[in-house]
Amino acid sequence: MKKRTVIAIGIVILLGVAGGRDLYTTFYPQHMINIDGKRLHLGRVYSQHLLSTVVITGDDETLLTVTAPITTVVKQVTAKLQNEVKEGNQSLPDGAKMQLATAYFNTNITLHLSTVVTYNTQHYASISMLLEAVTVNYTVNDELQFNDIIELVQRYQNKIQQIFNNDYNFIN
Repeated sequence: MKKRTVIAIGIVILLGVAGGRDLYTTFYPQHMINIDGKRLHLGRVYSQHLLSTVVITGDDETLLTVTAPITTVVKQVTAKLQNEVKEGNQSLPDGAKMQLATAYFNTNITLHLSTVVTYNTQHYASISMLLEAVTVNYTVNDELQFNDIIELVQRYQNKIQQIFNNDYNFIN
């Protein structure tokens, strides 16, 4: 009988320790990120923000730059490209007007996409981490139309949002 009691008490203590660990991580989250090869313990995360940047360069000059929250970056890129079409159409006759679906940069371009997540946490007032950076080159022969650029930014936004939600979203 004593042997069974000792085993039962041991199991109860083991379950208490395991449950206590779960309780501890509930009250003291162990959110970790890697920045520059260093593993940083964030503790509780009070806020988190995703900021994306889209830069299009060509002929050693910046043709377009948009920096916006991930949720509005596609909308803002679309607005800037629509503005480019509108400005270009001012000097064209009626029969030769461009549209967003047909306009393109008539030069080799480089499309830079990047997203930074910034956390406000228990251990850091503000800490930022590069989530993803992509650079893609296109030649003038590709005739990458403005709608294609918008679609690329949309796919990038969806991919980044999924990566963030799966691995770096610490506020549920």
